[in-house]
Amino acid sequence: MKSVTLKIAGMHCEGCAATIKALVEREAGVKMASVSFAGSEAHILFDPAEIGEDRLTTVERPGFRVTGRGP
Repeated sequence: MKSVTLKIAGMHCEGCAATIKALVEREAGVKMASVSFAGSEAHILFDPAEIGEDRLTTVERPGFRVTGRGP
């Protein structure tokens, strides 16, 4: 397992965070996602044998934008 923190722009409320969480968690290989509206970030636990980090940027589809990676 591997984890990554993505900085996300475009969230306006907790509903946005829930949308991002649902989008990320439906990707094969993602084991868990935690999204913070207040922190503008998503913490994702995934299996790199099933999905690459680049694929996790699917949150950009509904108008949210990944602006960087955290520690």
